[in-house]
Amino acid sequence: MSVSLRKWILSTAFVAALPLAGCSETTPSASNPLVTDVEHTIVKRQSIGNCWLYAQATWLESQILQNQDQDVDVSESYWTWWHWYDQIVGSSRTELQTGGWWSTSANIVLRHGFVLEAEFLSNEAGVEMSAAQKLALASINAALGAGGELATVQSRTPARVRQLLDTAFGSNMATAEAVARNPATFVAMKDRFGNAISLQKALAGNANQRWTSVSYPRIYGETAVASAQTQASRNAVMKRALRAVNARHPVVMSLMIDFNALDITDATFKKSLVDEVGAGTQGGHMVVLEDYSVSNVPGIGAIGFGDVSDDLKAKALTGKVEMLRAKNSWGKNRPDRGLTDGYTNFDRAYLTGQLAWKVSAESEQVNYYTTLTDFVLPPGY
Repeated sequence: MSVSLRKWILSTAFVAALPLAGCSETTPSASNPLVTDVEHTIVKRQSIGNCWLYAQATWLESQILQNQDQDVDVSESYWTWWHWYDQIVGSSRTELQTGGWWSTSANIVLRHGFVLEAEFLSNEAGVEMSAAQKLALASINAALGAGGELATVQSRTPARVRQLLDTAFGSNMATAEAVARNPATFVAMKDRFGNAISLQKALAGNANQRWTSVSYPRIYGETAVASAQTQASRNAVMKRALRAVNARHPVVMSLMIDFNALDITDATFKKSLVDEVGAGTQGGHMVVLEDYSVSNVPGIGAIGFGDVSDDLKAKALTGKVEMLRAKNSWGKNRPDRGLTDGYTNFDRAYLTGQLAWKVSAESEQVNYYTTLTDFVLPPGY
């Protein structure tokens, strides 16, 4: 993938050309047995292109909820502040990049820990969508431009940048830093052996402790077909992800989004829809898995959404994956997308198929490659 395409993927927010969408679950058939149910906190809605920070927060909040029985509201704005600070100080850029990777967010957490929203922007505690982030983005981009307060490299001193970021966000970073949880000492989860580990070790520890990004084997070309070896590798990666979800781990998933594939009748992205009408508004995205459905389970048939015994979960791994469901960062109630509770479904053909992806938002040139990019998996999976 070209550098320009990767940059476009990371920075696409679905804001300028498309309203932020909501997400919803599909109601399972009462006749089907069920699979699993990863515990998650309240759904939020991004106002800029930082889904990757919302995924990081979702991952951390789920860990705290499951391991400490605390329902917390981690501040994505706090991490956004630091992401922008890192870009501005000593740089010559004229516009902020809002996109990033799992590795980007992990690095921010490792260096700055985390705070609750009430500790950073008290007026946005419990609020679904941050107005401060969108307003701050416009303000800082204006300051970086010609004639702005940060127009020159010389003006971008740490003290000056901190001051303008606090003004733009309406925050007090010095106060927030004083209460930030130290990732080296904050314990939120367990390693593969059941031992409590720190957030730092979960993000940068040894192989028995660290959550790791695992690529889904992609192929390139409009008519490309996965070889037997590639398909075997795909099956192995998918099974690793589903095993982790079965154990109620919040598995992070990165993929490409084309809104022409969204079926608003059941909140599901389907390859068949985009095949009919062609490429629409697109961009890269990051979500956190909650459940999945399978078919062709020997002796059972289909297994849909929900939570069942460990025996049935193990049997589900022998079936054919039909759909993954994930907590999203597009808001809870979005009738314009047919969504009601913040969860989105992705069918197998959409995730594993070859779709036409625009080289940039402005270009008609496309490349064909697999939609699904990678999973972030816990140690031992």
